[in-house]
Amino acid sequence: MCSSTRPASIGLDLGGHGVRGVLIDPDGRLLSDSRGVIDGVDARGLEAVEELIAGVVADLREAAFGLGLDDPGRLPVGAGIPGFHDHVAGVLRSSPNFPGWENLSVSDRLSEVLETRVVVENDANCALLGEALAGAAKGCRDVVLLTLGTGVGGGFLVDGHLLRGARGAGAEAGHVAIYPGGRRCGCGQRGCLEAYASGPGLVQTASESWAEEGGEGSCPAEAAIDVFAAEAEAGGPQPELWASRAIERWCLDLGMGLAPMVHLFSPEVIVLAGGVSGAIDRIREPIEAALRHRTIAACLGDALPLRAAELGDLAGAIGAASLVL
Repeated sequence: MCSSTRPASIGLDLGGHGVRGVLIDPDGRLLSDSRGVIDGVDARGLEAVEELIAGVVADLREAAFGLGLDDPGRLPVGAGIPGFHDHVAGVLRSSPNFPGWENLSVSDRLSEVLETRVVVENDANCALLGEALAGAAKGCRDVVLLTLGTGVGGGFLVDGHLLRGARGAGAEAGHVAIYPGGRRCGCGQRGCLEAYASGPGLVQTASESWAEEGGEGSCPAEAAIDVFAAEAEAGGPQPELWASRAIERWCLDLGMGLAPMVHLFSPEVIVLAGGVSGAIDRIREPIEAALRHRTIAACLGDALPLRAAELGDLAGAIGAASLVL
């Protein structure tokens, strides 16, 4: 049994496919983790997700008890949730990936459900805090981080401070328009980076590429990983292969979205997080080429090579946990 003389905290990262939870110490060291799966859009309702979160937290409290930590039921909880957080009013204004989550005091609701203090932050900001604490951006004070998953989130560290903007609605990198009038985004606008550079965005680009190639029936790629798998099964990148052309177009779109962020913030480091970033060895070169072509060298500086999040899908949960340490 370990001593409980040092504090610990629980962090939660809510995504379109589930809840990832961690128990960490003040240095960001992982003590335990747990996961709950969201099975389809119908399971994204508020009460269903709250029940899932309660189950994940119960697992982590049990682990804390096993480690000898005092009063595991009172450990503070940080939660990273996608959407537009109004920190002045203390409410989640909306969440593009969770329909119906509007003008909710999620912090108050979860505090009541979990019977402990809960602090809520944007999920991409949490991923950034996690990487700055113990990952790819450790020691850096000016960082741009994009989370590439069900949506595209953004986190910006400016001179060591988290950028939130008025009402906490800033740093929404996924909703920078790269193709005005383009695809409809979950936020209601058209042409957002999220509609192209997210996992579903890659699938849609792949479907377009499949049709352009004259493929019969529906595109075989149902998830982003299927696109990369199809390319690998074909022997690697090939200019005429639908999967390769989709990946190259996806990288170009991501580079187009990153370019204005580089011009605005001139980061020390650019970090890619989320599921699609797992293919960093495949996507790094074409994204960097797009960035070099579209940015002023003085702004880009030494931000390249792009870095993949070192904490994987734990980054958001670890960052959320750090909020309440």
